Amino acid sequence: MLASLKKDKTTVITLVGMAVMIIAVAVKAVTSSIIAAAVIHIAGLACFFIIEGIEKTPDSESGLSFKRFFSDLMKPGVLILILFMLVLSPAELLLSKAVFGGAYIDHVLVRINVPGVDQLPLLLFNQTASVLGEEIEYRAFFVGKGTKLFSFWPTAVAGAVLFAAAHYAAGSMGIVAWDLGWIFIDAILFAILYRKTGNCLISFIPHFLNNIIGFFLVPIMFG
Repeated sequence: MLASLKKDKTTVITLVGMAVMIIAVAVKAVTSSIIAAAVIHIAGLACFFIIEGIEKTPDSESGLSFKRFFSDLMKPGVLILILFMLVLSPAELLLSKAVFGGAYIDHVLVRINVPGVDQLPLLLFNQTASVLGEEIEYRAFFVGKGTKLFSFWPTAVAGAVLFAAAHYAAGSMGIVAWDLGWIFIDAILFAILYRKTGNCLISFIPHFLNNIIGFFLVPIMFG
């Protein structure tokens, strides 16, 4: 009886949290609302930790597990996938430059608001906090909790569409589509990595490193 009540609660919280994130992302994409952006983060983070609390999930079984970090990192195919994603990031920049030139990076700089590499400590803190938050929201909550109710691929694709849409910024149609397409691909790879490990701290690694690599490569490639 108690287990059934817990399951009912977590099901409702998961569905409500996913719905709120979807609506908030749509509003943010249309209006660029800072409030909608905050709601995305609050809904994803709150629902994840509330469900973890209701289920009394131990660290060894959590989607945010420090205890399993090294063992999850060593699971078959994980390091290879991380390495592939780290190679993909500069390749994406090279291809983007070849197709769109400086217009591509101009668009990207419009949609991001982070400290420059000249403020390295602040940049690292900013990226650690924002990337970890996104991995909890989109992978540990949306994909992790979502796949307890739905099958993996529809949930992963929906999460990737949501993740890409949350990064939407107005601009040239071709550049916007190109930019969001790469973000979608990254999100699918993050979701696959999460599926392999069940730990968003692992998907955090390529997400964080790709961002940092990009910040250092952009001045070199587009300067």
